[in-house]
Amino acid sequence: MTGQRLSPDTLATLPDEVLQPAYDRRRVTPGILHLGLGAFHRAHQAVYTDAALVKASNWGIIGVSLRSERVAEQLNPQQGLFSLLSDDGTHRELRVIGSILQVLVAPQQPESVDALFRDPAIRVVTLSITEAGYCLAADGQSLDTKLPGVQADLAQPDQARTAIGLLARGLKQRVDAGGAPLTVISCDNLANNSAKLKHALTNYLALSWPAVLPWLDEKVRFPCSMVDRIVPAQTEAALARQAHLLGVRDEAAIATEPFSQWIIERNFATPIPDWEAGGAALVDDIAPYEAMKLRLLNASHSAIAILGLLADRKTVADVMADAGMRGFVEDLVDRDLLPALTAPVGFDLPGYRDQLLARFSNPCLQHRCAQIAMDCTEKLRQRWLPTLAKQQGDSLLLRALAAWCHLIMTTEIPLSDPRADTLLAIRASTASDSERIVLLMDTLGMETALQQRCLPLLEAHCADMKSGSPPTRG
Repeated sequence: MTGQRLSPDTLATLPDEVLQPAYDRRRVTPGILHLGLGAFHRAHQAVYTDAALVKASNWGIIGVSLRSERVAEQLNPQQGLFSLLSDDGTHRELRVIGSILQVLVAPQQPESVDALFRDPAIRVVTLSITEAGYCLAADGQSLDTKLPGVQADLAQPDQARTAIGLLARGLKQRVDAGGAPLTVISCDNLANNSAKLKHALTNYLALSWPAVLPWLDEKVRFPCSMVDRIVPAQTEAALARQAHLLGVRDEAAIATEPFSQWIIERNFATPIPDWEAGGAALVDDIAPYEAMKLRLLNASHSAIAILGLLADRKTVADVMADAGMRGFVEDLVDRDLLPALTAPVGFDLPGYRDQLLARFSNPCLQHRCAQIAMDCTEKLRQRWLPTLAKQQGDSLLLRALAAWCHLIMTTEIPLSDPRADTLLAIRASTASDSERIVLLMDTLGMETALQQRCLPLLEAHCADMKSGSPPTRG
């Protein structure tokens, strides 16, 4: 791998086919504060903002890493520059994104983060913190004050570590500095995401800084948004490939697919970047788009991940290359997921379905099943339970849920989940399978009536899998 590293000084050495920022980056000033600066943000919101900077230079992004120094170590030596490779095996594009100006590490630089919240030039705060980052209780919208991280933050709110606590502290700083308006946008896979963020944040502020609440209601808006782009975790092999294409090292390189979508609710307290220039859509009613994404793409994605883990398939493309598992996924989409959706007016739902299956089959992504299966207790309640509640009798979605129960109860596959301790206790329990399935349904927050309807079928499907029969199409 080359010794030179991507930076403003090495941009001139890049091959002609590498697209570069179409604006003078030296004139860019901060306008957005982003919490949770991971790969998805770089492949999604940072790209839309890169397009918007062509129109106005006052929308640069300051990223905040909530825990790790790794992203700061990747991006800051490159002055925020990174490359984005989109590839589906047929169409490939490599470009450099310049919208991120700096990365702060919240635990190490709390004063700098607070200063940005006080700065009226920061008009938009965006978040991509994963479903677990919202610290939601079983009702899916209230703050879970039993979580250790939340309890620690409420005990010392000036030293908050959770995203909710950090945001609350920042809003307190903004009020103290004069209370300039602010637009806060969630970019995570939660239905009604920014509204849930506001609800949890209001709960937190009521217990920490209640004096902030009147300003929050008057001067802050929380537009919901639907985000869609598949962004696998980067590997050393992928980094080496991208370095070869660039001719320089890029420690922050991202590989993704050509497809990208961002739908944003029209509900702003401030100006926003011209994200529409990058292809984003502003709508009055976001609910149909959210349901389509969560209950079709994300729901099937979770099923693929669980099937893949049970069958020792490493990636989504590996699962889709297996005729039996691909058939299960196709039937799950056609029989269970599509009929439960109401598509936005004029939207081509069958075309979206075909495009979705093609995206899952993309061999260039190498999207690991283990990555998608993280935080399942948060994801499944959002992605599966609303559809299961509409169904009667057996379904392929119930068989997918049984596969998850089987994975928890009978395998030694490592668990990365905010409720991992509970799941591991269920795994180790000597209770009957029926009792453990009930505990797992409780963990997902399933209502009693739905549990009673699902339990006999889940018991039967788990028994089949215990004898070696995988989920099937029939």
